[in-house]
Amino acid sequence: MIESHFDIGGAVVFWTAAEFTDRARLDAGFRALGLEKFVPEPRPEAGILRDALEDVFGGSRILVRPLADRDGFAVVQEDRGQADNAYATVLVARVAGTNPVRFDFQPQASCVGLVEESYHRHAERIPAAQLSASLVKVVESLGGTRLRPTGAVYWVPGPRLDEWQAVARAVEAAADRKPSAVYLLRHRFDGESVRAVRDAVVAEVRGEARRIRDEVESGELGPRALETRQAQSRELREKVSLYEDLLNVGLADLHRSVDAADQAAATAALLLGASATNSHRSSPSLVAC
Repeated sequence: MIESHFDIGGAVVFWTAAEFTDRARLDAGFRALGLEKFVPEPRPEAGILRDALEDVFGGSRILVRPLADRDGFAVVQEDRGQADNAYATVLVARVAGTNPVRFDFQPQASCVGLVEESYHRHAERIPAAQLSASLVKVVESLGGTRLRPTGAVYWVPGPRLDEWQAVARAVEAAADRKPSAVYLLRHRFDGESVRAVRDAVVAEVRGEARRIRDEVESGELGPRALETRQAQSRELREKVSLYEDLLNVGLADLHRSVDAADQAAATAALLLGASATNSHRSSPSLVAC
């Protein structure tokens, strides 16, 4: 067990995201905090169309199935029988154009207007999975880490808790219809909390360093991708140093893991640059007649 007399503390954070969040309200809230880069991008038109079809036709015996080209869907009615089931296509809907978005419905049924109305409602929404992915990025930007390998429970350092609470308020205010809830459980550091946070950051940094090395050693990365991996290594190194200060513990093994990933990326970049230079020198020059 690791003992610590540090009093900085932090908080365990987690959330329950509403099924949908209003993107415009979230953007306004995040923009006020300088976090607009974490607002999810608008969803693809086909995905929004599927939600609209589910909204209008949804039921236990109505199926919405993608077409082969993935730009449209068939709405299929299932009739269950004693020996087998029968399926009949009720409607085929496609995205026929964008800016502005246009649809092709076959046949042209009276419910088409309802689908279009539902589409425009869903186009302004962010689903729960996208919101959660955005919040994970915000946690990382605040120097936080995930406490469980599979996510869902995270930790944010004490000095960044005011920023996290502002994010939580923006998220809860942007929920559409049903509420979202972002939770924060403050704590002071003791031996057990230091161990939990240290073990979490060790697992995270080792996993990320291993990923970087594996991607570099695959030999499939170009110069720009290798630069990105070096930048990621620098971010990991900064995180290790941050947690050494926060927890008042040494993390020399993590520094070595990050150094190995950084050196692998740097070596690969040098070899790639040398190969390109040699290739250029060996290319025959064209002489004008």
